[in-house]
Amino acid sequence: MQLTLINFSAKHSLKCLIQKVIDFIPLKLCLNLQYILLKRLEGVIPQHVYLPFVDELYAALLRENRQNIFQKYRVAKDLLVNIGSGTTGKPGWVNVDLFAAPGVNCVYDCRRSLPFANNSVQGIFTEHFFEHIDYVEEVPDFLAECYRVLQPGGVLRIIVPDIEKYLKAYCQPGWEALSKVRPLDRDRTDFYFHHKYNTKIELINFVFRQGYEHKYAYDFATLEFLLYKYGFSKVQKQEFGKSMMDKLCLDQQIRASESLYVEAVK
Repeated sequence: MQLTLINFSAKHSLKCLIQKVIDFIPLKLCLNLQYILLKRLEGVIPQHVYLPFVDELYAALLRENRQNIFQKYRVAKDLLVNIGSGTTGKPGWVNVDLFAAPGVNCVYDCRRSLPFANNSVQGIFTEHFFEHIDYVEEVPDFLAECYRVLQPGGVLRIIVPDIEKYLKAYCQPGWEALSKVRPLDRDRTDFYFHHKYNTKIELINFVFRQGYEHKYAYDFATLEFLLYKYGFSKVQKQEFGKSMMDKLCLDQQIRASESLYVEAVK
């Protein structure tokens, strides 16, 4: 196969470059090349630059091969959807994640679109995924898509780290209040990531940046504003294990102390 030479002039955007890769290299080979690229760039380009690039390259390749997913759910009805399920996917649900994992039955990049028909979903559950998508570029599309696929009266349950809880705890003297929000060992080691914090602002930054993965911090007022903006008729702050739709209570106990629970009705 002869590849067209790429002219790296200013008129060629990163999107054009990715498209040329997609056009000429099969998906399976590209996924293998992703790992090779990662190892080649290691130590040459800072991790906070090349890791997001490699992830986005993988996501772009995945999007180019999504027609089978659309066909799979073209006529499906009364779906229950868990977005960003990771390894916590449940039987009987459409468990969506960008990466394959035990329990994931729909490998799909859902930041800008969902592979479901209009009014075909009973309820959407998403726990600690929403903070991973860009507030300006991706949140509008994601919420519009959730609204589109939900049935009238369907419920979207969003769970995110609660910036209000963290900032209130940060403002208290000592570490006791923060340790109740984010459980720590006696030496201030994170129960989840096993990272030892030297200062309270280190903890805040680590939780709400998580390297390059977290894009935005949310309180209830901000989520409420967004959900009404994108068409939902009712928005309600909830608690761990309580929902307008009992089926949507897939909440993980380990995340309860730090989380904000919000539901919206179409």
